[in-house]
Amino acid sequence: MTPRNWSNYTIEYRESVNLLIDNMIKTGRRNFLVFPTIFLYRHYIELILKEIILNNREYLEISRPFPRGHNIYKLWKICRDCLKKTDRLVDPGFAESREYVEKIIRAYDALEVDLYKFAEIDPDSERFRYPVDSLGNPKEVDNKLLIELLRELPELVKRISINLNAISIGIYTILQDKYDALSQQEY
Repeated sequence: MTPRNWSNYTIEYRESVNLLIDNMIKTGRRNFLVFPTIFLYRHYIELILKEIILNNREYLEISRPFPRGHNIYKLWKICRDCLKKTDRLVDPGFAESREYVEKIIRAYDALEVDLYKFAEIDPDSERFRYPVDSLGNPKEVDNKLLIELLRELPELVKRISINLNAISIGIYTILQDKYDALSQQEY
């Protein structure tokens, strides 16, 4: 077996957003392509969280169904709970190294703040996907607010991306190491 590697998908969504934003800046059309831009950012974050959850569960040998839904709050909670267990398994001295534990917790807390800030914009992937709500009622959207969001989002998503990519690579690596060790035992 090999760990799940969704980097082609996640990178393509993130890079697509970067191209859209670059285009908006170059053309001066900052109110153009706002909905797809925010949606693609959101989908990128959702995909990488689900990848981390799946690989982390595989490492922990937790058999659970694919994480359903689009709620970033819920996905991060699942992700962070798994990471807490994995951190203890990967480093048996984890609990003894108070400084290291505090550093990890601060990093997770900072990431959580950024994820929640982003999730406030669109927690369940409903705000920018359709022009109507689940009952078919038109959605009210403040275009000035959207343009302000687009100014802040690239930096916010960059911070989120750096942290989630590091976690994803870390989980992928330890899971691959586990598979390699198991295959060596078979011989």
